[in-house]
Amino acid sequence: MAHDASIGVPPVQVLDAAPRKVAKIILVLLGFGVVSLISALVVDAPRAWRAYTYNWMFWTSIAQGAVIFSIMVSVVRGVWSWPIRRIALSFVAFLPVAFVLFLPILFVGHHIFPWVGEDLHGKEVWLNLPFIGARNLILLAILFAMSLRYAYWAIRPDLGDLRGTATGNRRALYERLTSGWRGQAEEERISARKVSRLGPGIGLVFGLAFSMVAWDYVMALDYHWFSTLIGPYFFMGGVLGGVAVTSLSAIIYRGGLGLEDTIQKSTLHDLGKLTFGFSIFWAYMFWSQFLTIWYGMLPHEQSFVVDRFTAPFLAPALVAFFCLFVIPFFGLLGVKAKTTPAIFGTVASIILFGLWIERFVLVYPGNYAGADALPFGWIEIGTMFVFAGLFLASVMFFATRFPLFQRWLPTPEHKLLDPAYQEPA
Repeated sequence: MAHDASIGVPPVQVLDAAPRKVAKIILVLLGFGVVSLISALVVDAPRAWRAYTYNWMFWTSIAQGAVIFSIMVSVVRGVWSWPIRRIALSFVAFLPVAFVLFLPILFVGHHIFPWVGEDLHGKEVWLNLPFIGARNLILLAILFAMSLRYAYWAIRPDLGDLRGTATGNRRALYERLTSGWRGQAEEERISARKVSRLGPGIGLVFGLAFSMVAWDYVMALDYHWFSTLIGPYFFMGGVLGGVAVTSLSAIIYRGGLGLEDTIQKSTLHDLGKLTFGFSIFWAYMFWSQFLTIWYGMLPHEQSFVVDRFTAPFLAPALVAFFCLFVIPFFGLLGVKAKTTPAIFGTVASIILFGLWIERFVLVYPGNYAGADALPFGWIEIGTMFVFAGLFLASVMFFATRFPLFQRWLPTPEHKLLDPAYQEPA
C-alpha cells in the first residue's frame, strides 16, 4: 500500500435516516425471516437450531472481521484506509445484537451436538454443555466489550465539533459520549493512545474467542476428530468476510451518496489488493489443513473431509471453494477489476455468499453424515433472512448516528501524509 498525499479530510457524513428502500428491505427480511424461523421450529426444531447456529457464525464472523480489519489498518498506520476505516468499524453495531442472539444457542445444545447423551469416554470433562456455553459466553462478552470500547475511543474525537450543530436525540447522544471533553488536541492524543493499546489486545482475544467457537461448534460436532488449524482457518475466514463486506459497503456508499472524491479509485484498488490477498490466504489455510489430513491417512482425521467432500455435501463444498478462492483470484487479478466498482462489488458479494455456504458445510455434515439428500432449503434461507435484517438494521443504526468517515488522525499518520505537519499545542 502506498501513502497518498492527495487524500483530503473526509466530509462529515451522517445519514439523516435510513434510505426508504433500505428500510423496506429490512422490514421484508425481518418479517419473512421471523415467520420462517417460527415455522421451522414447529416443523423441525433440531434443523432450525442448526440453521440458526451456522447463520449466527456467519454474520458474527463478518461483523467482527470487519472490526478487526479496521483495527489492523489503524495499528499499521495505513493512511490509505482513512476514507474506509470508519465504514469497517460501523459493523461493531451488530456485535451487541450478536451477543443477544447467541444466548438461545446456550440452551439448545441437545439439538446442535449429535453426541449429547452418549458416553464420551472421558472427554465429557471438556465436552459438556454448561462448560461449552460458559467459556464461549465469557470470551465473546470480553471480545465484544473490547470492540465497543475501541469504537468509542475511535469515534469520540469526531463528535466534539458536532455537538453544537446536532439536534434532538443525536445531540443528547453526542453530549453523553463526549462527557468531560478536554479540547480537540488533547482528545485526539488520548484517543490515539487508547486505540493503539486496545487494538492489539482485541486481535489476540479475537483469535482465542473465535478459535473457541470453531473448536466447540465445528470440531466438537465429531468428538473423535481434531485439528490444530481449525481455529485460524475459521477466524481468518471471518477477516476475509470483513474485508469483503467493507469493500461492498464502500462501493455502495460511494455510488449512492456521490462520494467518488472521498472513496477514490486508488482506495478501491488497495481494498481490492487486500481482498485478493486474504482470499489467497484463506485457500492457503484450507490447503494446509486438507493436505495434512490427506497425507496422514488416519481414519479419525479423514472422516471430517470425507463427510464434506462426498454426496450430498460435495456440491456446496465446491461452491464455497470457487466463491472464496477461484472466482476472487481470477476476478481480481487485474487492476481494472479492482478499480471498477461493478466488478469489484460483484466479486465481494460472491465472497460473502461463498463464506455463508462454507459455514453451512462446516456445521451441517456433523449432524447429517450419511444423509441421502442435501438438508438445505427454506429453513436455512428463511433463518438467514432474520440475521440479514438485523445485520442491516444495525449498520443503519450506526450510519444514522455517527460520521461514516473518520476525520481525525493520530499525529504519526498526519506526518505520513504531510511531513511538515505540527501537532497542535
